[in-house]
Order: sequence, then C-alpha cells, then structure tokens
Amino acid sequence: LKINIKKLPLTTSECVARALLNKEIDLGVIALKNNIAGIVEESDKILKSNLFKIVDTIEMEISHCLFAFNESSAINPKIIISHPQALKQCEKYLKSNYPNCELQKYIDTAKTAEDLKSGFLNNKTLIICSEKAGKENGLYLVSKNIADNISRTTFGLIKLI
Repeated sequence: LKINIKKLPLTTSECVARALLNKEIDLGVIALKNNIAGIVEESDKILKSNLFKIVDTIEMEISHCLFAFNESSAINPKIIISHPQALKQCEKYLKSNYPNCELQKYIDTAKTAEDLKSGFLNNKTLIICSEKAGKENGLYLVSKNIADNISRTTFGLIKLI
C-alpha cells in the first residue's frame, strides 16, 4: 500500500477544518488539549460542529522557549507574544521573570518567530515558540524550557465524517 503524503503548513485548527471542508486535504492534525492549559477552545468548537471525526491521537511533550530578535533587543522588553495556549502554559514563569510585560495573543507560535524575524513584529518584542522555530529564523535564545510544568499536548488526526 503506497500512501501519498503532502504536508501543508496550516497555522490554526480553523485552517485545518476549512481545508478538510474544501477537500484540499483528507486528514488534518489539530491540538486538542494540554495538561497545563486545558482544552484548546478553537479545536473543541470545530469538533462540536459534528462535521469531523477524530481518527487517532498522540500526546507529545512541548518545550517552550523565549526568543528575541537579537541579544540587545532581549533587554527590557515591553511585550511578549505567543499563541494563547503557550502563554497559559508559561504563565508563572512570565509573571515571575517579566511582571511588567504586556502579554499579547498571536495566531501560532511558529508564526511569531517568522514575523519577528521579518520585521512584521517590533524587534523589542519577546516571543514564545519552539527551539526549532526560533533557531530556524535566526533569533536570539533568551531562555529554554519556560513552561510552568512539563507540558504535554494531545493532538488529534481528524477527517470529515
């Protein structure tokens, strides 16, 4: 049995659902829940539409890192940006280490890295993303493993019913 797999970078659960509905993809992966931050509301809403079915799940450990545009921009940041789930998962760390920073929600952790590097985000901003995303974009690593506890996320492989 030969299976043709094509990976598409769909940044949100809504994008995955839309691609499934438009028959652009046969299967999609969405984050379902995290042991620290709880259920991913966007994914829960999609599943409650009764248009999709979970085919399989996998739980993965998630390691969040804090990145800056460069070393000098890591000094006295005013804003920290990331996906709402990542912000929740790192809440105690952020309150303890950056109590005066404004926390802003963003569509996707990897997208924050791309947008900081490209200049779309202010270079005085710190972001939370994976180590891989930060390094691929040439960003400055401020701190590793900043989640409040070991963070595990359950992902679901979904398809149309």
